[in-house]
Amino acid sequence: MNPARLIVCVNQRLGFGQKSCAGSGSRELIDIIKNHFKNTGIDVPVVEQVCLGRCAEGIAMRIAPGGQFFTRVTEADVGMIGEAVRQFSLNV
Repeated sequence: MNPARLIVCVNQRLGFGQKSCAGSGSRELIDIIKNHFKNTGIDVPVVEQVCLGRCAEGIAMRIAPGGQFFTRVTEADVGMIGEAVRQFSLNV
């Protein structure tokens, strides 16, 4: 079994004016990523995690285990991230 996965921060910071990944739309982006993976045959799970320690740079995600971090992710980045996940999963 391939151990690769994409971890996406879903942390919601409640303090006034504090940026967070969930506040920036990470939960909605997860659905878009999962659909992209399904449509392009990327068989890698997308895992929600409460914090990756980079909410100020959110939306934050990381390829695991030990792969690349992505920050300030938008829907426009989904294809590039999908390809990075595909390549990583071939080499794990």
